[in-house]
Amino acid sequence: MGSMLTGCGKEEVSFSEVSIDKVKKDVKDFILHIDTSESDNGNGIYMFNDSEKVRYLYLTQDFLEGENGFGSLDIKVDDNSWSIYLNESSDVKGIEDEYKLYKIKLNEEFEYGKVFKNGEETHFQTIGA
Repeated sequence: MGSMLTGCGKEEVSFSEVSIDKVKKDVKDFILHIDTSESDNGNGIYMFNDSEKVRYLYLTQDFLEGENGFGSLDIKVDDNSWSIYLNESSDVKGIEDEYKLYKIKLNEEFEYGKVFKNGEETHFQTIGA
């Protein structure tokens, strides 16, 4: 699963779902730290900055409300910021995935990054590098 997105005339930004088994050790260590030390009252949205243009977005069960499952991901960019749009899916019967991990390739460095859940701006629970 992968997508290429554009916004306001910028070059393409891409993302793809990846397996924890296929990422570098520092990304795995970041996820392990989250899984073993984060409290249960977070929003379940985590970002790891691998480099200036590569990020990993990690979503845990804390992201989900009720019986919803993980839904869609979209990324939009403008002159100085990039925004991640996350949605839950109510079409899921029971929890299908325990987590989602996405590798995001940006086309340039951005001054600002935002995250939205179901249309409302929220925040990253933790950002690592």
